[in-house]
Amino acid sequence: MENISIEYQAVTPENMHLIRPLAEKIWQKTYGPLLDPAQIDYMLPMMYSHERITNEIEAGYVWELLVVEGKVLGYLDYKLMEDNRVFLSKIYLDTDQQQRGLGKLMLAHVLDFARQHNASSVYLTVNKHNAKAIEFYERNGLQCIESKTFDIGNGYVMDDYIYQIEIE
Repeated sequence: MENISIEYQAVTPENMHLIRPLAEKIWQKTYGPLLDPAQIDYMLPMMYSHERITNEIEAGYVWELLVVEGKVLGYLDYKLMEDNRVFLSKIYLDTDQQQRGLGKLMLAHVLDFARQHNASSVYLTVNKHNAKAIEFYERNGLQCIESKTFDIGNGYVMDDYIYQIEIE
């Protein structure tokens, strides 16, 4: 990781178009084996439309691109919630770039944000069958605190665990 350029760029109307193609690539590899293809086709436009991202930013969510050596390799979406916890809505890294320590850097970036805002913890949701992500979260100190099923419309649900890490 030494001597490579890594930066986090705020998502703006000018660079927002970079998220969707990356999301589609990541989602096909990550969720292809876990979800019905029709559910992926339903969720991607719902979660990654320009309108949705813009509305989230206006509501206080922080959307950032992970840029490594000038290439967008991942993205984050998180917010300090009213209960003084940071909700990490999205932490996604190009599947071809995993196992290089970049995901750990992305998580550390959000934990730093939480510390700077005196948050009590960071929490996220993860698909119950996404063993690779669960293993990553557990390896990095997050613990499962709850199991929840969210109705997302169109007859689909997200069957997730909620993972959390306390901020010290």
